Amino acid sequence: MILNPLLVILSVLSGLEAYKILVFYPTPSYSHQRAIISLTERLVKDGHQLFVISPNVVPGLENHENYTFIDVSFSYKYFSGKEQTDENVNLQRQLSKWDIPVVFKPFADIARKQLISDQYLQFEQRVRLEQISFDLIIVETFFLPFACAMSRLFPGSPPIISMSTLVVDFYAEEALGSPPHLSFVPAVFDGFTDRMTLWQKLENWFSHHYLMHKFRDGVEESVKKYLRETYGDGNETLAEACWTNVSLAMLASNSMYFYPRAMGPNIIEVGPLHLKTPAPLPKHLQDWLDGAEKGVIYLSLGSNMKSKSLPVEVRANFLKFFKQLPSGYRVLWKWELDGAIPGQSDNILAQKWLPQDSVLAHPKVRVFITQGGLQSFQETVHYGVPTVGIPWFGDQECNVAKMVDAKIGVLLPPKELTSYEKIKSAIEAVLYDERYYKNMKRHSAISRDFTAQGMEKAVFWVEHVAKYGGASHLRPSTADASFFQYFCLDILFVILGLSSLLLFVVYSVCKLLISIIFQTPQKKKKTS
Repeated sequence: MILNPLLVILSVLSGLEAYKILVFYPTPSYSHQRAIISLTERLVKDGHQLFVISPNVVPGLENHENYTFIDVSFSYKYFSGKEQTDENVNLQRQLSKWDIPVVFKPFADIARKQLISDQYLQFEQRVRLEQISFDLIIVETFFLPFACAMSRLFPGSPPIISMSTLVVDFYAEEALGSPPHLSFVPAVFDGFTDRMTLWQKLENWFSHHYLMHKFRDGVEESVKKYLRETYGDGNETLAEACWTNVSLAMLASNSMYFYPRAMGPNIIEVGPLHLKTPAPLPKHLQDWLDGAEKGVIYLSLGSNMKSKSLPVEVRANFLKFFKQLPSGYRVLWKWELDGAIPGQSDNILAQKWLPQDSVLAHPKVRVFITQGGLQSFQETVHYGVPTVGIPWFGDQECNVAKMVDAKIGVLLPPKELTSYEKIKSAIEAVLYDERYYKNMKRHSAISRDFTAQGMEKAVFWVEHVAKYGGASHLRPSTADASFFQYFCLDILFVILGLSSLLLFVVYSVCKLLISIIFQTPQKKKKTS
């Protein structure tokens, strides 16, 4: 009686395939790492063998037999500087999209430094000695050329999945046959919506092509330098045509955080993968939030931009507003220094670190003052907390524009933080206008429907690509078409050419007929 079910279970389990998967996720920013950490954890638990090159270890898997961690956490020093140099990325300031190319070179070069580190070289030696053959490479989209070179260097040339923790993957999407229609799809560094004016469309088109070109140049220069230094002159060819050498793109986002757009079957939106049941709050935080009779304002500028880096004048404006809040409101402030914020009032609790998911899940939290990072955006939507967005750099302006467009938050530009009245107006609009709260609750409910199936969807596609050695069967012919062909400009030019020719023929015939009709009588008159 018991034996038969056991035999069924064993037969099913014996049919499961386990894959060796190499993950290369270089960006030394915890917000960038959260999605791949969650996916790695799930794949390991499903029996797959993961080899992960990353600045962040997956908590709880350190000693798991199916998890090999190549620790490149030293990379965080390149994101911690307060000065912009050829090696350091300074994120403690506002960067417009035109300033972003300044950080491209040191950012792109982080991957090269990781691959020449002792940690990676030891791993590479182990791969060769043990003749490890990977079934798949998952790479952070910015660093596709590095994964492409790995694929060509490792046995079997494993297929590549690009993964993005931005709302859109312009690099892989275009390579996979879904180039963005920039009249309706805002560039990731722009603060536009999907309904742009003519001038916004022009700026969107120009900034997208200019910035993508600059970044690609930076990454290609870095990967070629790595190949020359490591494998000798002439091996730069290993990085050629790398942007198109990708089987499938996965986005840890969906249209609730961006805009609906045309995508091929090889572009997969899996949504936020990092969301889990929040852990219980520490007692002092629980008591503080519980004790807010009217509600709580939560202020955090994320893992890169720090509240401690705010100018004194800006900090004073926030402190003044919080102090004047009606009795019953409290403020929870992520403050990265020890002790209280100089000049803070009694209704403020400052903490160096906060369990953000657990904080946002508390029913008393009514407003989230955020920098607009994607993971913060996803968390606040999941738990239904309206926002005041202060975008500083990167994709944050794009994310905050979506918040405003969805009527779930307001924009507070960093340049307006020097104005107490601007801060007051922005926060009060969200705090006291119930429409933001109601809109966010609806947005949250829709998002949860998508999020519920996100991880299963991600696992399916990882296993699918590994099983079939790629996803060429999903690749549309548009992936190999030129810009001219994709937008049917060749057809339009033929139609315009033939139409012009036809009009010219009609014009010529008409002109000839008119000349015959009107010139003949004159000739007869002369002969008579």
